[in-house]
Amino acid sequence: MAKLERSLAIDIGSTAVRISEFEFPASGGLILHGFQQADFDSQVSEANRMEVITRALVEAMGNGDFSTRKASVCVSGQAAFLRFVNLPPVSEEESRIKQIVEYEAKQNVPFPMDEVIWDYQLLAGAEEELEVMFVVIKNDIVESIIDAVGNAGLSVHIVDFAPSALYNVARANHIGDNGCGMVLNIGGRCTALLFLDGQRFFARTIPIGGFSITQQIAKEFNISTEEADTLKRRHGFVALGGAYEEPESEVAATISKIVRNVMTRLHGEVNRSISVYRTQQKGNKPSHLYLSGGSSTMAYTDTFFSEKLRMEVSYFNPFKIVKIGESMDVKQLEKVAHMMPESVGLALRSSLECPVEISLIPETLRKSQSFATQKPFLVASFCIWLSIFAIVFAVKSKTATLFKDTSQKKKANVERLNNIKIQINDAEDKQKKVFAQFNSIKELLDRRYDWSNFLNALQLHKPQDVWLERVTKLTKPKTASSKSKRKSKKSNPFARQKKGKSKTAGRNDYAWFSIVGRAIAIPSTKPPRKIYTDEQVKKFESILGNLKIENAEIALDAGAEAQKELENYKGFWASNVMESDMILPEVFLESLQWSEMFSDNPDETRILETNFNEKTRNLTTFKIQLRLENPIITKR
Repeated sequence: MAKLERSLAIDIGSTAVRISEFEFPASGGLILHGFQQADFDSQVSEANRMEVITRALVEAMGNGDFSTRKASVCVSGQAAFLRFVNLPPVSEEESRIKQIVEYEAKQNVPFPMDEVIWDYQLLAGAEEELEVMFVVIKNDIVESIIDAVGNAGLSVHIVDFAPSALYNVARANHIGDNGCGMVLNIGGRCTALLFLDGQRFFARTIPIGGFSITQQIAKEFNISTEEADTLKRRHGFVALGGAYEEPESEVAATISKIVRNVMTRLHGEVNRSISVYRTQQKGNKPSHLYLSGGSSTMAYTDTFFSEKLRMEVSYFNPFKIVKIGESMDVKQLEKVAHMMPESVGLALRSSLECPVEISLIPETLRKSQSFATQKPFLVASFCIWLSIFAIVFAVKSKTATLFKDTSQKKKANVERLNNIKIQINDAEDKQKKVFAQFNSIKELLDRRYDWSNFLNALQLHKPQDVWLERVTKLTKPKTASSKSKRKSKKSNPFARQKKGKSKTAGRNDYAWFSIVGRAIAIPSTKPPRKIYTDEQVKKFESILGNLKIENAEIALDAGAEAQKELENYKGFWASNVMESDMILPEVFLESLQWSEMFSDNPDETRILETNFNEKTRNLTTFKIQLRLENPIITKR
């Protein structure tokens, strides 16, 4: 990409657009010559995104005196899907690495790949791992933004992602050089949390921002969001709590408590992210927090996080590496400095090579840019072809005889090639038959472990004091009564998503089974007898520990409640004590429903009958019906 003398950095947030003009002198560095901000006149949605952004851009461009029309664009972290994946080290050529990364992207991206724009960045990970950051965004989001920029009379040459732009400017300001530092960018609709730990990088987008406070104020006072936003700007600050005196105004006191409640939720997410970074990413403990973003300047925000996190907190100043143009109003710039990090990060992308370079340019724009660079060569080629055509036309009469002879030779070659084509078609037909036989054999080989996997799953989920007497194929499974109160575990937001579709069972396939067994209550012992062995519990915890939510919307909505639910599951296996054998069949059933192998539908996988022995008072017989998600095929 040719180096630009000047460029516009357009930061498109969730509530406003910010346009900054930077100059890139030959001596190096950045010079800021202009800045304008325009709020959206209505809430952005899928239907009106382009129109709302266009109006804001036109307003900002009209209020500013910008000298260039070339722009780099930064999209909000809320609009994209961000994921970090650890891969084994790859010592192969670059094309092979890209194939591996693309395969992993398809496994982790929750959208069809033909509907998204995606890019990745290789990061410094642990010694024996390769860490990859994926960024995925819907095609229509980026294309509507680029259309809006074009409607404002601007041309786009870079489409970046807010967290990566924020990381680049933080690295340029040497954050994280001497220990692990965090940047918390509190925006309108979401918050970006970055970890900078030497050359290492980790980020998370948290769906809590300034609008969360506005919503709570509107709900508390039963007013519109516009009125609530006005109250927030006028009275909003973070209540300090404890022995601090409340303000005299009852409205201000209420709003400050609402702000503190939202900030407390945000602090909980930050704490959880620190734990994930230290345990899963093997990162160092953060020692400093830098605040930025439009919602970070609310009074006492830095004090709140300093007390909660017990670390030094300061505001991020991105202008340490930027010179201010003579025409700029420094005092006015100080008021918006906290909202400028992404704009400075965008400017760095236009002037030098950055640590993280994510490109979310659509294929249509990429082809258009490629055509623009090739246009001079195409014009020259066209002129050359015109000259050639003139020469050919001048000697046409002399070449007529030669053309006739050549056409006859070509005809003979065509006939020869047609014969070869017939031979190739015959060979392809034979190849298809061989592949059909191969696939048939391969299918049989792939299913040779089905029975052992089935029996191993039963053994894994069977409590200690339960034994099985008979496993029988069912040809006519029984459906549960409409009065059944058991619920599918899919009501749990952390329930695994079943991959693919269950295969339909044929006459020779095994899909339904009945299991007959007995459960016995061992008299009280010290210590109490456990339901599952320690080895079984470790396997359960491993399954829960590796659990991934593949639906991004569920992951965002789950929040703290879903995490608490997961901890409850882990707590159940940790206690692992039960004295009555009456509920052991229920425990066995619940564990089977949790297994990926069996259906979790309570109308399918369920207890058909239980019988309690009144004489022994400690023996229960039971019969459980099971349905396999993928039937065991015995013959085709």
